[in-house]
Amino acid sequence: MNRLGRRSFLAAAFATGAASALGRTPAAGVLRLRLPLYFGGLDPHSLDDPLSALFGAAIADPLYALDPSGKPYPALAAMPERSATGARIMLRPELISARGKALLAADAVFSFKRAQSLGGAAVLGGFRAPSVDPKDRFSFVVPDANPDALARALANPLTALVPRGFSPQAPDGTGAFKASFASGALGLTRNENAARGASFLERIELSRAADLADALRAFETGQVDVGWLGNGLYRPNAGAITLEGPIFGWIVLRTGLDAKNWGAPGIASQLTAALPSAALARFGVRAVTGAGESVRWGGGPTSLLVSDDAPHLVELARALEPLLSSSGNEVRTTPVARATWIEARRSRRYGLLLDFVRAANNDLTQSVQALLAAVDPALARRPPKNPNSVLSATRTLSLGIVGEMRVAGARSPEFEGLDSWQLGNVWLNPEKR
Repeated sequence: MNRLGRRSFLAAAFATGAASALGRTPAAGVLRLRLPLYFGGLDPHSLDDPLSALFGAAIADPLYALDPSGKPYPALAAMPERSATGARIMLRPELISARGKALLAADAVFSFKRAQSLGGAAVLGGFRAPSVDPKDRFSFVVPDANPDALARALANPLTALVPRGFSPQAPDGTGAFKASFASGALGLTRNENAARGASFLERIELSRAADLADALRAFETGQVDVGWLGNGLYRPNAGAITLEGPIFGWIVLRTGLDAKNWGAPGIASQLTAALPSAALARFGVRAVTGAGESVRWGGGPTSLLVSDDAPHLVELARALEPLLSSSGNEVRTTPVARATWIEARRSRRYGLLLDFVRAANNDLTQSVQALLAAVDPALARRPPKNPNSVLSATRTLSLGIVGEMRVAGARSPEFEGLDSWQLGNVWLNPEKR
């Protein structure tokens, strides 16, 4: 199988002058961002981490990709073939990770099982565990799997290929960038081993913002190239261009056991059914509207748990207090240590809890599966057939959608391609500096 470079892929996919320009653009440029997010790791298999939702695809590719019609095609492996025992997949030979690890079928099996135990349960939960083909170190078999269904699942970014021993603190993959963490910052550098071609940019530098204002101030003062969720704090940057990217997840409200009757399935959906868009807009959250009864919290005074190392969610939680509370039933934001927050979510020992669920692609069924898996991975194995919307899926869950999170704000004009948020394809146009 021939190596498909990122430039060749773009030229084939987009027969336009812009794409041709990309093909002639040398690797150059540093993109700087400051984000009010948790910077504890980067994990393409994570379902609940905004940083991973935004940058996981930059460092790790799934085995397949989707064409404009939504049909899977080969990326890191040949299309699955039906075998006597299930579906057989053969990896591309000579795959090498950003950190120089040769990737074999054993890595694909490790990655499959790891994803299946984490966020990839959204789409892999219905498949049996794979095994390496004993006759071919580049091939593995998924027992009893339908090849077409398997290819669609393995085109989801939540199932991206990672090497054995993968660590979110030292992430590795075949993507356009190589990642490294240092002192609360994340650096993405051009990956010369990238299976589908290295990035155009030499580097992306990400630092953690203390809050939303810090992120906006950094853009206003020229310290970064993207204004996260806005164009400056006090005054707009006159030369900036509006950034409007894709949905990368949902902010969700969970109801727990401490809510008692108010923790029943469907209550969270009612609590979030008619939150005012104007109150959420500055957080980059767009309300998902639909038919349904809207209610205020009525379960007595309660805490709204949020992880204290996620500045964006802490600020949003405080803005939700007056929107959820009613007389005698006040909701108060309670930031807690991440370990405490994770344990509370696991045990469901809370009244209300604010969380994030990643949207891995535009497929409605897989989006619904992600929300189901966030409540219970077993639910994702039996998603509703032909779902009408993500909202309809939450009406029987202990989880409601506060709103969609989109890539949004403002950007410096010299960086082309940011709106698609395919970061390996972003390039620096020096003529617009």
